[in-house]
Amino acid sequence: MKIILKNGRILDPSTDLDVIGNVIIEDEQIAEIGDDVEIEEDADEIIDCTGLWITPGLVDMHTHLREPGEDHKETIETGTQAAAAGGFTTIACMPNTTPPLDTPTLIDYILDKASAPGAGGVFVAPVGALTVKNLGEKVADIAALKKAGIVAVSDEGCPTQNALVMTRAMEFCQQLDLPIMAHCEEASLSEGGCMNEGPVSSLLGLKPMPRSAEEIMVMRNCLLALHTDCHVHIMRVSTWGAVEMVRQAKYLGARVTCETCPQYFALTDESMNDFDPNYKTTPPLRTPTDVDLIAQALADGTIDVIASDHSPHADYEVQVPFEEAPFGMVGLESCVGVTLTFLTHPGHLTPLETVRKLSTAPAQILRLEAGTLSPGETPVAQVTLIDPELEWTFDVNKTFSKGKNTPFHGEKLKGKAVWTLCGSEIYRDQSFDEKRSKVNL
Repeated sequence: MKIILKNGRILDPSTDLDVIGNVIIEDEQIAEIGDDVEIEEDADEIIDCTGLWITPGLVDMHTHLREPGEDHKETIETGTQAAAAGGFTTIACMPNTTPPLDTPTLIDYILDKASAPGAGGVFVAPVGALTVKNLGEKVADIAALKKAGIVAVSDEGCPTQNALVMTRAMEFCQQLDLPIMAHCEEASLSEGGCMNEGPVSSLLGLKPMPRSAEEIMVMRNCLLALHTDCHVHIMRVSTWGAVEMVRQAKYLGARVTCETCPQYFALTDESMNDFDPNYKTTPPLRTPTDVDLIAQALADGTIDVIASDHSPHADYEVQVPFEEAPFGMVGLESCVGVTLTFLTHPGHLTPLETVRKLSTAPAQILRLEAGTLSPGETPVAQVTLIDPELEWTFDVNKTFSKGKNTPFHGEKLKGKAVWTLCGSEIYRDQSFDEKRSKVNL
C-alpha cells in the first residue's frame, strides 16, 4: 500500500527539519520525505495535509495500562486504543500493576497482549519494577527483565525510601546501560496528604503534601545519579525547586533527564476549591508561580519531556469524598490538545520543540526505534498528523479509555491529533476532513 501525505508542515526534531513538503509511505515504511519529493498519482491514498503538521508518531513514556490485575480501570486493549486516538504510536507502561512487573513472565504477558488483534496497534514498551514486588526492599532481577524486553525500571507508585537500595539499583542499571525512572516523593512528609501545602489547603482544611516531599527526593536521586553515573529520569516534575535541582544536576554532569505532565503547566491548586476528586494527583497541583516556571523550564530545555501520566480509575473509585479518592487522571487523549493550548499557542514552545518533547526526546531517552521520520530508522512507519488550529471540546464520554477521571472534561482546546499511523494500523479522528483524501482503487 502506498500513502502520500502532501503539502503538510513536516516537523521532525530528530533532524531539525521544519519545512512544507511531502511524505511518501510505501509498504509500511517511510520511503521519501522533504520539500522536493514529487507526488506520484498512482498512490492508494493521497492526503492533502495543508494546514496540518506531519510529525513522527508521538511517544508517551509514562502510561498506566493497569493490566494485569486492575482491568476494571483500564486494559492493554483500551489503553492502546486511547493512545492511538491521542496521536501516540509508542507508549511505555508503568510497572505498578497487580502483581508488579518484576518477572520476565509478566513482561512477556504485556508484550503478547499489546500485539493482540484487538489492541490499538501501537507499540508498548514495558517498564520493569525496580524492586521485588515494589516493596522497596530488594532490587529486582533487572538483568533478566532487560533480556525479556523492558526499556527502563521504575519505582512508580512506590517511591524507594531506602537510599542504599536505590544506590544498588543505580549501580546495576549503570552496568546494564538502562535508565531508572524515579518517582520522587519522601513518604514520611507526604503520607496522608491529598493536595499542595499552602493557603488553599489551609482554606479547604485538607491535609497537605509539602513541596519538600518532592524536592528532597529529587535532590537525593540527582546526587546518586551523579555518584553512580546512572541515567536517572525524574518523573512528574511539579515545583520550581525540583526544576532548579535538575538544572544544577545537569550542570554538574549528572546523567539526569526529567518530564512534566499537562496538569502541571495548565492547572493550579486553586482549581480544587470545589473538592472535585478529578483534580487529585501526585505530586499535587501546585501554585501559579510553579506553573509559570515549569513553562519556562520546558522552553529552556531543563525539562526534556511532556508525558501524559495516564492514570485511569473506575468511576466508583473516583465518586467518593476527596480525601478517599485515588490519585491520578487520564491523559492520553487530551495531552496534545492541552499542550498546544497552554504552551505552543501562547508561545512558550515552538512547534518543533513541542514535537520534540512529545516524541523525539522520550524516544531518545528510552532508546526506542521511534520519534523520527527518517526512512529506515523505525521498524515501520510511525506518523501523526496534528491539526494545530482545530478548536474542539474535550468530552471524556467519547474517549476510548475506560477511565473517565479528568479535570479537562468540557475544556475548550486548540490543536488535536487527527490521524495516527503505525505500520498498517491507521486511526482517523472523526473530525478529520475526509475531503483531504483521494483514494485510488
